[in-house]
Formats: sequence, structure tokens, C-alpha cells
Amino acid sequence: MKNLIIILLFITVQSLQAQITVNKPAELDWSLKSRIAKRKNPDTKIEGYHILIFSGDNRNKAEAIKNKFDMDHNAFSEVVWDEPNFKVYVGLYKTKFECMSLFNQIKTKFPMAIVVKDKIIYPPLQ
Repeated sequence: MKNLIIILLFITVQSLQAQITVNKPAELDWSLKSRIAKRKNPDTKIEGYHILIFSGDNRNKAEAIKNKFDMDHNAFSEVVWDEPNFKVYVGLYKTKFECMSLFNQIKTKFPMAIVVKDKIIYPPLQ
């Protein structure tokens, strides 16, 4: 009797599983694969260079310097909170040689600028 109940239960479960269908958009597969890849390899950064043009504890000043840079140059720029300072980084380059062209252009407007070797995400997402 016990075996008969187990067999009927198994058949019922199998028939219920066959009736379930899932409809999902095609974009969901890509999104899931992207999230899985990020989890498998969270450190997707490479060795590269960028230029530090400001470091200080005033966020408004950091934003103003970033905006000043953005008005004159079409290059990547970001404000980063690196405790205890806000830092403004510009440019993302694989080699120091590439970085030096931007550095030579901006060194008169931003005399405190320095080239920094760091882990960067390249190319930047747009």
C-alpha cells in the first residue's frame, strides 16, 4: 500500500512539472549571463593609467574642477570618494605613453595633476 501511494505521488508530481511553462524576454538571458560573468570574475579591471587633477576634502570644489575639465576636454572624468578625500580622475589609458598626451594638454590648467598607475575599467561604458 505504501509503495502504491509513493508511485501515485511521483506520477502526480511528474505531471505537474510538465505543465509549467516560463515565458521570458530574450534580454533576460543576456542580463543573467552578464551577472553570472561578473560574479565569476569580479575583478574585471586591467592595469592602466589615469590622471589625478584634484584631491581634497571639499566635494563641491571637486565637482567644480571636474566640470571645468569637462568643458574643455572630451575625455573620461570622475569624482571618487577615497576616504578622507574626494579625488578627480581624468582619462583611462592602457599605456603611460597614451596618458602623457592628455597630461601635456592639461598641465598648465591643472598644475597639481599627476599620472597615476591604477586598476582601471577599459574601455569605459557609455
